[in-house]
Amino acid sequence: MRTINMVWIGFLLLVLFGIGTFLAINTSSTQLASRFSAIEASIQQQKWDKAKEDLNAAQQNWGRTKSWWSVFIDHQEIDNIDISLKRLEKYVETQGTTLSMGEVSTLEMLVEHIADTEAPTLTNIL
Repeated sequence: MRTINMVWIGFLLLVLFGIGTFLAINTSSTQLASRFSAIEASIQQQKWDKAKEDLNAAQQNWGRTKSWWSVFIDHQEIDNIDISLKRLEKYVETQGTTLSMGEVSTLEMLVEHIADTEAPTLTNIL
C-alpha cells in the first residue's frame, strides 16, 4: 500500500510541476508579446527613439526569460528568437520600416508558437 501511495504522490507532483511550468511559460510569453506589440506601434508611428527604448526593454525581459526557458524549451526555438531580435535591432537602428515590421511580426509569432507548443493539449501529448 505504501508503494502505491508513493507512486500517486509522484504522479501528482509531476502533473503539478507540468501545469506550473506551462502557466509560467504562458505568462512570460504574453509579456514578451505585449512588448513586441509596443515596438510595433512605435515603428508604425515612426517614433524610432521610442522603438529603440521598447526594444531595449524587450531585450532585457528576454534575457531574464531566456535563462529559465532554456531548461524547458527546445534550444532551436530560443536561438530563433535571439536571431530575430538581433535582426530587429539592426532594422530599427537603420529605421527600416518594412523590415522592422516584418521582424516584429516574426518575433510575436515565435513567442506565441512556444506557448502553443507547451500547452497541455491532446495534439502536443500525442
